[in-house]
Amino acid sequence: MSALSDSDFQRAYRYAMALCGDRDRAYDLVHTAVANWLQAAPTGVQHPLGYFLRIVRNGFIADARRAAQLRWSPLEEADGVIATDLSPLEDTVLRRDLLTRIWAGLGGAEREVLYLWAVEGFTIDEISAQTATPRGTLLTRLHRLRKRFAGDGAARAAGDTP
Repeated sequence: MSALSDSDFQRAYRYAMALCGDRDRAYDLVHTAVANWLQAAPTGVQHPLGYFLRIVRNGFIADARRAAQLRWSPLEEADGVIATDLSPLEDTVLRRDLLTRIWAGLGGAEREVLYLWAVEGFTIDEISAQTATPRGTLLTRLHRLRKRFAGDGAARAAGDTP
């Protein structure tokens, strides 16, 4: 694990949070990824962070498949959204509630592409390579997310609540 730094593990945790939306599950995903990394003892990895994030993602997918087989419902909570601006507290609380509702309405694939693109700053081509998802599929997901967010904004401007 010497090729990865503390900031890499924090980044992996944020990525796991984006995938599953639950702090405890994100911690478990990263912990399992560390155990898998140590067990595999990879050598000659050119991009250790990318390799490690792939382990985290594969763990998330395996957990999702296992949950579907056991007919458990996925957790769609998003209690880790934190405002970073200095706007009035009321506005911050309202925005946090809106973000929580939006985040809870997203599926795992949507959360993943939004996190990697908007938070981590990856390009669509980088996300495509990392997730083995076709570029067009990712562009479609982002386009639909933008339309959905624009629709939510229009509904709020008209006085409707989503």
